[in-house]
Amino acid sequence: MRVGPIRRRCKRLIQELGLPSSTDMQGMCEVVAARVGRPVHLVPMSLDGVVSGMTATTDDGFWVFYELKTSPWHQAHIVLHELSHLLLGHDQDPAVTEDALRMWTPSVDVATAMRRMGLTMGLARHHCYDNPAERETEVLGTLLMEYVVPSAPDHGLPLQGQAAELAASLGPALQHVRRERAEGAGAGKGHARV
Repeated sequence: MRVGPIRRRCKRLIQELGLPSSTDMQGMCEVVAARVGRPVHLVPMSLDGVVSGMTATTDDGFWVFYELKTSPWHQAHIVLHELSHLLLGHDQDPAVTEDALRMWTPSVDVATAMRRMGLTMGLARHHCYDNPAERETEVLGTLLMEYVVPSAPDHGLPLQGQAAELAASLGPALQHVRRERAEGAGAGKGHARV
């Protein structure tokens, strides 16, 4: 799909949202929550370079995880990308495949992994920008940047409650993916795998 029709659709959506001329990220989350009918929570955490952002879906709402160790503008871009998935209705896509869960939690079956994490199959999105939905999401997220004033960087205040539980569940999965990537990169460069 060409970018022109995508931009027009995204601009219409922004008009429908009735955004103020300027808002902070929490204000944007409130607008999105009103649109999607569920609370949206922001969770800054170190994602170990595996992804820069992802969205978890629980019975209590949407939890947008974003990279803690980056600039405020990059954090805003990451969060707006994830919020754009919600605004565009991508939250109903089966975002995590069984193969991805097997890779993330190799010693646990998929159903058990999901139950332990307290998540539905709307766990996360791994970005593939040649995917039409990702292109559309990127366009909307970029257009939304015009309305958001990034906050000062969040330097990792301790997470509490359900955010802390979800982050703790995701941590080992992210470390496993990072380890797999490192081993794959090492093998591709002629290094011996242990």
